[in-house]
Amino acid sequence: MIQERKRKEVTLSNNTLALLQIQAEKEGRKLKNYMEHILREKANSFELTDEYKAMMDDMLEKHKNGKLNYINESEFRKLTARK
Repeated sequence: MIQERKRKEVTLSNNTLALLQIQAEKEGRKLKNYMEHILREKANSFELTDEYKAMMDDMLEKHKNGKLNYINESEFRKLTARK
């Protein structure tokens, strides 16, 4: 299975990169591979809290009952534009 990938630029301090390089070498990995590995591990360790699940259940129920007010993207951008 081919996974879709996106490129993202990340800016890190030289000190942070040096520390990551040391950790990568300890694991026998290249720096980029190590950073992808630890980010993937962190993302996969995400667990939904009971509060989040309750909030989402409430939102889904409101959506089902037509109690949510949606706006389109252009209206959202007008409301959130910095002035």
